[in-house]
Amino acid sequence: MDEKTLESILKLKEEQIDSMDFKKLLGHIRSIDEYFRSNSQIDVEIALKAYQKAIQLLTAARLRLITLKKEKEELDKQYSSFLNSIESEEVSEEPQETSTEGEDGKLPF
Repeated sequence: MDEKTLESILKLKEEQIDSMDFKKLLGHIRSIDEYFRSNSQIDVEIALKAYQKAIQLLTAARLRLITLKKEKEELDKQYSSFLNSIESEEVSEEPQETSTEGEDGKLPF
C-alpha cells in the first residue's frame, strides 16, 4: 500500500467511519494490515496512528455486523411468522366434499 492511501485512511473522521458499509470498513482494515506487512522500516508515530485507526475501523465493523445480525434475526422472525400463518391457514381449511348424489339422494345415472 502506498503512503497516500494510508494518509487518506488516517484522515478519516469518526462520522465518516460510522457511515461506511462493512465492505468499505474491511477494505480499509486490510489496507492497514498490508501496510504493516509490506514495510520493514515503519515510522513509529505513523504505525501508532495506523494501529489506532485500525482499532476504530474494527470497532465500527463489529458494530455494523451486530446491526446486520439483528436485522437478519428480525427478518427471520417475520419469515417464520409468515410461514406459520400459511400453515395455520392450510390446517384450518378442510376440503369440501362433493356429493355424487342428486337432490333426491339417488345417484345421477
